[in-house]
Amino acid sequence: MAGSPSWLKWVGIGCGGVIVLIAALVTVLFFTVKSMTAGPEQVAKDFLAAASAGDYARAHDAFSAPLKESQPLEAFTAAVKARPSLFSVADLSFTDRSIDLAGAKLAGTATLKSGTQVPVSFTFAKEHDTWKLLSYHIGSQD
Repeated sequence: MAGSPSWLKWVGIGCGGVIVLIAALVTVLFFTVKSMTAGPEQVAKDFLAAASAGDYARAHDAFSAPLKESQPLEAFTAAVKARPSLFSVADLSFTDRSIDLAGAKLAGTATLKSGTQVPVSFTFAKEHDTWKLLSYHIGSQD
């Protein structure tokens, strides 16, 4: 930087350092949240795989006690049989993840085996040190 004041060089270095520090912090935060929500994510994937395979009892076992009460196995089985394509998921992508002492939430997009993309959301709680579904939503709000 020929001809520029020396303080300008230090301001540039300082700003660059702050930008690198912020980028590092965001990266660490992203990977920490992703790591902490890996358990709930696996529960969602296993739930959908079991429902898609017709193993309704195994899929229903992913439910928390309150969800089992509000949607017994028979009702869940009927719901899956009424719209089986919604449970035939080829890929899940979660763009919204959160976790706290009360539980975890995941939201994003499911690519169905037909190629259609639909919104998904899952809410989880821990029961006896195991992640369980409190609620789930697959597809549009209609």
